[in-house]
Amino acid sequence: MPTARDYNNVVEKIWEENSTREQRLNVHPNLAMNYVRAFYKQVMGRKFPYKLRIGSGNRRTWRDSKGFTVNPEQGWHDINHDMSHFLERMITGKAHSDSHLRLERDGAALICRRFLRDEPYEPPKAKVRDLVAERAARIETRIKKWETKQKRATTALKKLYKQRRYYEQKLTDRAS
Repeated sequence: MPTARDYNNVVEKIWEENSTREQRLNVHPNLAMNYVRAFYKQVMGRKFPYKLRIGSGNRRTWRDSKGFTVNPEQGWHDINHDMSHFLERMITGKAHSDSHLRLERDGAALICRRFLRDEPYEPPKAKVRDLVAERAARIETRIKKWETKQKRATTALKKLYKQRRYYEQKLTDRAS
C-alpha cells in the first residue's frame, strides 16, 4: 500500500514539475468537466455515464442523486484527487488500494498535458436582454400562428359547406 512519502515522490512531483500554484487554482468550469469525461474514458474505457453539473462552495467533485458534480473552485489538485477516489471505488469497491496512487498520477499528468491554462478564468458577463422586444416578437409569432389557423379553418368550413350542399342535393333528389 502506498504511503504519504510515495504520494509526495510520485504525484506531487508531477504537479511541481509541470505547473505553478496559480495554474492549479485556475480552473475553467468547462475544462474541469472535459477532464472528468476524458479521465473516466481513459481509465474505464467507455463514455462517462452521468450528467455533469458545475458545483461551487463547499461541494466536492463526486456523484450524487442528480448526476456528477464538478467543483472548479477546489482547484485541479482536489478535482484530480476526488476523481481518482471515485474511479478507485468504481474499479475495486475500496477508496484506497495499490492502484490509487497510479490513478492519481495519471490524472495529474493528464491535467498538466491538456487542461492547464495561464490566463485566469473570468465568468462570462450576463447579456442584457431587451424583454419588451422579446415579448413583442413572441406576440408577432403567435399572431401569425393564429392567422394561419384561421385560414385553415376558413378553408375547412368552405369544404364542409360544399359537402353539406352536396348531401342536401342528394337527399332532395332521393325524396322526389
